[in-house]
Amino acid sequence: MTELIVTVSEPEREAPLLDYAFSLARQWRAWLTGLCVIPLDAMVMALPDAAGVLAAEERDALADEVWWRQRCQAAAVGGSWEVVCGVYRRVVAERASLADLVIGRLPGWPAVLQDVSRRLAETLVHGGCPVVLVPDDWIARPSLGHVLLAWNGSAPSARAARAALPLLRMADRVTVLDGTHGPGARTAAPLRQWLKRQDVSCDWLPFQACGDIGEAIHREAARLCVDLLVQGAWGRRRTSERLLGGATRHSLRHSRVPLLLAP
Repeated sequence: MTELIVTVSEPEREAPLLDYAFSLARQWRAWLTGLCVIPLDAMVMALPDAAGVLAAEERDALADEVWWRQRCQAAAVGGSWEVVCGVYRRVVAERASLADLVIGRLPGWPAVLQDVSRRLAETLVHGGCPVVLVPDDWIARPSLGHVLLAWNGSAPSARAARAALPLLRMADRVTVLDGTHGPGARTAAPLRQWLKRQDVSCDWLPFQACGDIGEAIHREAARLCVDLLVQGAWGRRRTSERLLGGATRHSLRHSRVPLLLAP
């Protein structure tokens, strides 16, 4: 069975994220685990009664299991509720090792971008699991409509395509933003033939950015009114992956649609 994990921190503020997760799980017929991490960060540990604060947060989070089961029943989705106390990025990365996809929030810039980037990097690198990040103002669709795959022939973009394959099959329409042509283009993996063998029909759109690549990708995503953007997580050498590539950084900062990133 397909295993999805959605990270839940503040249910009352995360309606778009939860709506998206349940909609996707229902379409995919997947098991959906709600993962609530009680973070062990420096601010909490510096409190005079840190142990008491953590214990109270854990009790409150465990009590949310009733709400979660009711939500699963209402959505006709199989699911479970997990509460783990630990370092956020490590907990998510370790738990992601038994998942097909992790779903999380895509908060706005600038307050939390650095923290999100760091946590995302740990999840992708150490958990080896693709991640879908959902904007806070996204309205979940009853079905997955138009998916845009940003393709530059690199190994990260190929892994993103492979990770997104079940979603590409579910989508009403798939467009490949093909950036493998023009000056300086690298030798690309045979994505077109691979997608045909996987029974995925696509529109191919030649793409050659003038200026910022991330900005150009998102202009196309807005023009095409897509419901999901798929891209590799790194736009630079793997040695600098913890800093995130330029296109990834732009997506984390500006994406107005759900974003699938793969390591």
